[in-house]
Amino acid sequence: MSAVRIPRSPSVAVDPSARSTLAANTGIKGPVEGKTSGKDGRKDEATTILGLLRLEWELLTLSTAVKLLLFPTYHSTDFEVHRNWLAITRTLPIRDWYFEATSQWTLDYPPFFAYFSWILAQPAPLVDPLIVSLHEGLEYAAWPCKAYMRATVVVTELMLAAALLAHARLGAQRTMKMGYADDVSTAGASTSQLLAASLLMHPGLIIIDHIHFQYNGFLFGVLAWSLWAAREDKPLWCAFLFSSLLNLKHIYVYVAPPFLIFLLRSYVLPVGSRASDLGRSVERLITVGVVTLIPFALSLAPLAIDGLRHEAGSLGVLSQMVQRLFPFSRGLIHAYWAPNAWALWTFADRVLVKLLRRIPAVRAFLPASFVARYDAAASTGFASASRGLVENISFGVLPEISPSTCFVLTLTCMSVYMVKLWQAPTYRSFLASVSLCGFASFLFGWHVHEKAIMLPLIPYTLLAADDYAHFRTFVLLSTAGIVSLFPLIFTPEEGPIKIGYSIVWALLVFGTLQKRVFRPVQSNVGILVHRLETLYLWGFVVLQAYVSVVHPMVFAKGGQNVVVHATAAVEAAGNLTSSVLESQHEPSPAVPAVAAATAAITEAVAGSMAQEAAPPTMARSTASEREESQAASRNTELSVSAAEFDAPQPAATNASGLLSVPVTGTAQVSAKEAESRKQEQETGAASTSSSSMEFLPLMMVSVYCSVGVIWAWIRASALYVLSES
Repeated sequence: MSAVRIPRSPSVAVDPSARSTLAANTGIKGPVEGKTSGKDGRKDEATTILGLLRLEWELLTLSTAVKLLLFPTYHSTDFEVHRNWLAITRTLPIRDWYFEATSQWTLDYPPFFAYFSWILAQPAPLVDPLIVSLHEGLEYAAWPCKAYMRATVVVTELMLAAALLAHARLGAQRTMKMGYADDVSTAGASTSQLLAASLLMHPGLIIIDHIHFQYNGFLFGVLAWSLWAAREDKPLWCAFLFSSLLNLKHIYVYVAPPFLIFLLRSYVLPVGSRASDLGRSVERLITVGVVTLIPFALSLAPLAIDGLRHEAGSLGVLSQMVQRLFPFSRGLIHAYWAPNAWALWTFADRVLVKLLRRIPAVRAFLPASFVARYDAAASTGFASASRGLVENISFGVLPEISPSTCFVLTLTCMSVYMVKLWQAPTYRSFLASVSLCGFASFLFGWHVHEKAIMLPLIPYTLLAADDYAHFRTFVLLSTAGIVSLFPLIFTPEEGPIKIGYSIVWALLVFGTLQKRVFRPVQSNVGILVHRLETLYLWGFVVLQAYVSVVHPMVFAKGGQNVVVHATAAVEAAGNLTSSVLESQHEPSPAVPAVAAATAAITEAVAGSMAQEAAPPTMARSTASEREESQAASRNTELSVSAAEFDAPQPAATNASGLLSVPVTGTAQVSAKEAESRKQEQETGAASTSSSSMEFLPLMMVSVYCSVGVIWAWIRASALYVLSES
């Protein structure tokens, strides 16, 4: 095959003269231009060592300092997961990596991430040999181990920092590269730097990576590089980088369709192609296909070759890897409901069950199939209701949701976006479709984790400064997405950190961007929608005040750290809202509304959540099951028991009046036995009440954030589908 010259895509071509004019008018410096300034040709004083501007060095230093300060904070079970993976990859041959089950935290990421863990494991014995000890190192978290593991997260996140720097350097030129050169864009140099800085210091990454503990910054760095390659007309690099990302973490397959369509329309079959170009298109298709398969070959070949020496053979080793990556025994929702469509579906089902039990007249307003489902479930005492951590959930009124339903809904949404991208294969369209496909998978996927909100949030941030509509959507999505991650960090010591840091970030990012985007005159409907969105944003202040202050004071066993939470959640949250929202001078109508909503939610779920023992730890645990186990250790897992749906019976009510327990005494028991049974019932009722009240704030956060995420998705979808490019 002859060498193929990669031409610039017609959809994103840039006139060199326009590039020069743009650079001259804006002062934006490319990789080479602008190294000197002034009449004497001296080097620009803003440029410092290694080609980084002074501002960029200051940001990198600040980012590193903040993350170093978080080293001593709480860490989740994912810390032990990744430490164990370091031990597995350093201690065992490749062929045994996906069979090892000494710890319940087994390796269940693709091979590239396993090789990544192997690299991180090499210097570890110099710090502490127990870090990579397969047996003696189990549950090991001494300070040297913790410092080393935290440091690996900070260092590998430089992948993201470098990619964001590349995105920011040509900020003003993206007005042409994104396919809307005639539009007025606010994405100038300083704005692009702000967006890059907001991602590097994003509260979501701080919470997930630097407190909770994962390596999402590194993974999103690879994604950001692939997006940069698409912007810079480097289709083969784009394909190679994204293919490598799939071999690092397979969850990114959800955003694969936009990459496929964009590469086809910008490289293989560019806009304006004729029938005479078919031969060249076939050659390019083969080229991009080979480049895409190279990472898969590099990923699987070592596993297959070393598998020849395993008793299962190469196919057996590869099959074991696939089983680890794709376990299919999970339920629809996670222990803590991710803020998506199924959280609202589950909540609505719980409310309908309570209404049908207490107000039978509601039957007349429901479809016959819903009532029939309720009657059938009630006749068996709702024995199949969700309980425990890994069992499949069963609904009492609403129809069941199957994996095929999730797949069809997700695929349908993605298909709409792919049609639009095929028609307008510009970089701006590509970036929006990547975010929207992440949206679709998050909202309608099967067993989605709350951390997956970062998948649509990260790409959409790069569109935040396009216009006011995108900015407003960005504010709604970011606020709901960040707050939905708060339950990941449940320790009181880290409460002020997650809230305070998020507030500072929002003040700087939202406040600055709001001044740089033009807000057009809105219609009456637009004004109404804007006010409702403002009302919703005000609601987060009340939500956090209740979850962080009021609820612990009223229901928590100890009530400790209430003053600290009050300071972080109420006073600072008020500053955030008043600075970000344009209606800050108006008295907020959200307080009574949210208070009423809280009362309604409490009434709907009080007495419906009972604590059950978590299932015994299995010998092997997937990534999803790790999250389930962590949720269990967090609040001894608060799940719905069959008792939630028991048919009404004579009951003994506990002091709170929220829960009732059926009286099951016989006529011939002694007075002493009856008293003993009564005490046991009251104890059980108190325990159930405690479980209900502990789960309540988690459910409130999930449901409230779901509303914002879904509305942001609707806004983003409408903006994309109705746009001209």
